[in-house]
Amino acid sequence: MPRTPLPPPRSDFPGAVLKTTQDTAIWGYFPTDRLPVLTVASGTVVKIDAINQSGVSAPEGPVAYFEALGVPADEVLPELAEVAKNPRPAGSSGHILTGPIHVEGAEPGDVLEIRILDVSPRVPYGVNTTGPGAGVCGDLLDAASTRLLRLDAANQYYSFAPGIKVPFKPFMGIMGVAPPTSAGFVSANPPNRWGGNLDFRDLTAGSTLYLPVFQPGALFYTGDSHGAQGHGEVDQTAVEHSMSLTARFIVRKAAGLEFPRAENDTYMWCMGIDEDLDIALQIAVREAVGYLVDITKGALTTADAYALCSIAVDFIVAEAVDGNKVIVAYIAKSLLP
Repeated sequence: MPRTPLPPPRSDFPGAVLKTTQDTAIWGYFPTDRLPVLTVASGTVVKIDAINQSGVSAPEGPVAYFEALGVPADEVLPELAEVAKNPRPAGSSGHILTGPIHVEGAEPGDVLEIRILDVSPRVPYGVNTTGPGAGVCGDLLDAASTRLLRLDAANQYYSFAPGIKVPFKPFMGIMGVAPPTSAGFVSANPPNRWGGNLDFRDLTAGSTLYLPVFQPGALFYTGDSHGAQGHGEVDQTAVEHSMSLTARFIVRKAAGLEFPRAENDTYMWCMGIDEDLDIALQIAVREAVGYLVDITKGALTTADAYALCSIAVDFIVAEAVDGNKVIVAYIAKSLLP
C-alpha cells in the first residue's frame, strides 16, 4: 500500500494541537461511544502531547514517585496528577490514552493512514520497571526493579550503565482506533486488528501505520510512549517516557485491511496478531503473501510469494508480553520492482 503523495507540513505547523488533560485522557480501554476530544478533516496534521502512564497510579502520587527516583518536582508533568484522579474502569489496562480523534469521512471498511512526522520527548527521562512474574521470564527476579534512565543533553541516548549507551528511538507504544462494537469492552493491553498496544519499535518518525477502520470517524487513541525498546519488550516495559506525537491522519477509502500494516522508506511491514505465537506467525505469513501478490499485480503467484517469504523476508517477534503476540514481516522494498 504506497503512501499517499501529499505535501509536507509547513514549518509554521498548520495543524491541530491536542493536549492530554483530565478531560481528554482515559485509563486503558477502547470505548466506541466516547465523544471525540478532537475532530479533524482527512489530511490534517495533529500534534498530540501525550503522557506515559509510569508513576500515574503510584499510591504516593506521581510527583512523590518520581522524586524518589531523583527527579525534581518541577520536571514532573503536572497533568499526571490530574489524570490520576480519573476513575479506572474494571478490566482496563494501566495505560493512559489520549483521545479519541474523529477523522471526518472515515467509515467501517476504510483504512486510517497515520503518517508519523515526529515523536519528541516532553521530559528528559524515562523509567523501566519489572519484577517477579513480569515479562516472559518472570521467575528471574525475586524483587521489584525500577530503573530511571536520563537522556543526554542532545537527546541521542540514555545512560544505562557505565560504558553502555542506549540509543534514543522514540515511538508510541499504543496507536489504535475504536474496535467493532461487537467486541464489547476492549482493554488496551492486548494489541489486535485495530492496532492498540502494538509496541512496534520501528514506528518512529518517517514511518506510516495503516489501521482498518471499524467505527465512523475511526476514533483514534494513542499513549504508552517509549524512548527505546528491544523487539519483544521482554521484561514487560520499555523506557516508559512521555512524548509528543505529530502525525498526519488520512482516510483511505475502502482499502480493506484485515490486520495493521506499516511502512517506511526501507520496508513494508505486515503484521500477525494472536494470543498463540504460532497463529500470529501464520497470520503474518498470510498477510505478507497477500501483499506480495497484490503489489506485483499477480506477477508473483501465491507459491512465488510464499517462497520469497521463506528466502528473503524476516519475521520478528515485535511484542511478546501483552497477551496477544505481534509478529511483523519485514519485506524489503529493494526486493520489488
